[in-house]
Amino acid sequence: MQCSNKLSLNRLSIFLCLCLSVLCLPLSGCQEVETLQREILKKLKGNVRPRQTFTPREGITLRACNVHQTANGNSEVLIKIPAETPVHLVDRVGENWYRVRVRDGREGYVDQKVVGGQETIVKMNELRRSIEGMPVQAEGVLKTKAHFRLEPGRDPDIMETLEPGKKFEMYERVVTLKRPLASSTRGKSGPQGQSLEDAAAADDPSSDQFKKDVWYKVKLEDSRVGYVFSHNMKLTPPEDIARTVPFMRMVAWRTVNSTDDPDRGAKNNFIAAYAPIGKDSGCDYTRLYFVSWSTKLKRRVISWQLRLNGVLPITSYQAEGKPGFSVRYLHPSKKDKLVLASFVFSKGTIKKASEEEIPDPSELH
Repeated sequence: MQCSNKLSLNRLSIFLCLCLSVLCLPLSGCQEVETLQREILKKLKGNVRPRQTFTPREGITLRACNVHQTANGNSEVLIKIPAETPVHLVDRVGENWYRVRVRDGREGYVDQKVVGGQETIVKMNELRRSIEGMPVQAEGVLKTKAHFRLEPGRDPDIMETLEPGKKFEMYERVVTLKRPLASSTRGKSGPQGQSLEDAAAADDPSSDQFKKDVWYKVKLEDSRVGYVFSHNMKLTPPEDIARTVPFMRMVAWRTVNSTDDPDRGAKNNFIAAYAPIGKDSGCDYTRLYFVSWSTKLKRRVISWQLRLNGVLPITSYQAEGKPGFSVRYLHPSKKDKLVLASFVFSKGTIKKASEEEIPDPSELH
């Protein structure tokens, strides 16, 4: 209908131009009439925007989406493709659609909002590589709707709005400066017009004590890696170690070895990191505990602890065939440095194996 209206308007304009030429003919010479016609036609052509040339290129889906038979969301769905599926962008159709080709050769149409270009492909690959070989620090579930982004912060583009109940693995904690005005936050709104991030932080008594936002680098069940606002989620540690330390919150845990109990079988032992509740410590955690299984007491006990201004992640370490772990903590006197300390299990105890200064890549903790 819109195309038909434009065509009718163009025909009417040409007709008026010709009528004007005929009316002017007795009043002017032929040369003046031709000049007038050229000027009017030039103005008419100037109002018609030429179709921009589209260069075919590679793309990738930002989330699971449908490939339609035509450039219409109500048309037949040819195929459903998962997030991070490579597609070849054949052409742009209208303002909102791409004609794409999938790997099996089929072609169809997808909404432009669910497809990213080369820059997105690079960022997704970087995120996947960043967690290769890194142990999972914690597991959790979304307690409210949450925006999933490829970079931490409220300004980066939203890849998808995830629903409550979505499970994830956590690898890293990142801090950004909080925006002073909620109205400047990008993204969909939460209750009472707030952003999802503002709405999630509203009930947190500590959220107004410091101007920081905390984000977790997570891996979703479909293997996508990105960032989610910390207040939209809750961590789900094993039940028997969740309340080992009162008045503190567990932020990470890792199985490091196991104890054979004649009556209960093999029981995992954990390194667990804790932080104060409702307080910004300027780091990721302040206490590190070794929570082991006691075959005598038939329960878990804290058999080793360390106070430090720790920075995630906690990684694996091995020396002379002995298993262990490595931690990073804030340097006591150099703001641009961290200390990397490694520990091993030896004869039933935990001993420090090495310690060195390393650069601190983050400006905030």
